[in-house]
Amino acid sequence: MYLEEKYKKDFVIDEISFDFFNTRKYQAYAYAKDDPELLFYVGQDRYTGQTEDGYRYEAWSAEANEEIGAIVREHYPSTTNYGVDLVFSETEPTEPVVGGYKKYGKVEVGVTLDKILLTSANSKTEMQRAFLIFQELKEMGVPLHQFGISFENKTLQLHKDDISKVNSAEELAEYLKLYRR
Repeated sequence: MYLEEKYKKDFVIDEISFDFFNTRKYQAYAYAKDDPELLFYVGQDRYTGQTEDGYRYEAWSAEANEEIGAIVREHYPSTTNYGVDLVFSETEPTEPVVGGYKKYGKVEVGVTLDKILLTSANSKTEMQRAFLIFQELKEMGVPLHQFGISFENKTLQLHKDDISKVNSAEELAEYLKLYRR
């Protein structure tokens, strides 16, 4: 009932368990009937006993991964190693689930391109390509908290304070650092 009342949709509870020795609380995994691939945690907070769940986080993570992943794959089609992580405030929003990550979350994007060695011959092209991704994310309204690309020999890291300062591929290149393994 908790999930149905909170999200106004039907859910299936799976794998209910009781932690008898440590927390003495119930926990389970669940999924929405209309999206069985999106599995999330639901259970009791170990300190308060209040019911909590990870549905919003998992739904918003899936949405962010789908949107951002499409942009990364468009510019780096052979790249299989990228990550999208969401950072949320401690207060749980009461807004609808769809589209909420852009309003309530901060996004960290990382791409590993360990097969691309940056040289004087390709550095400008690779920075333009990286800037296109960065610019598309900003234009989509993705609230970037961190943006990074690791090449074979160099890494590019923009932190939250740097993101608003970068307006060109040349400015982006200023954040390249030699990568030491």
